[in-house]
Amino acid sequence: GKRKVVKKARPETSEGIDANTTIQQTKENEMMDAQFKKELEEVMGYLEKLPVKEKNILNNWLKKLKKANDDTQELKNWREVRNEYISLMNSQLRRSDIIEPFLSRPQVGPLRPVPKKLAYTKMKFTLCADDSSN
Repeated sequence: GKRKVVKKARPETSEGIDANTTIQQTKENEMMDAQFKKELEEVMGYLEKLPVKEKNILNNWLKKLKKANDDTQELKNWREVRNEYISLMNSQLRRSDIIEPFLSRPQVGPLRPVPKKLAYTKMKFTLCADDSSN
């Protein structure tokens, strides 16, 4: 019988990458994961108050965002993309104004980058979000 060749998983550090870059990357990843958790908690607080239809759609998005990982994603910067989506969702919920892309379930397959026009409105909104403290 033929023997199956089991490929060993390659360790993260390859000769081409120096250790510092990897450490730096790990730190950034951890920060992004922490940011995602924080935004997720806020989002969960708003979700309770939503009508069933909206809640279902957003839950589908959250499932997809939470499942994102190196195996499921083609994008190198999937963490950034995931965080952009959750921030966008959070800012929409804060304004009680659910708009694209969260009016329908997410597409099947890996995360796509946030469409530019949406990222733009998010940026604009984030800049004026801190004015509420007066």
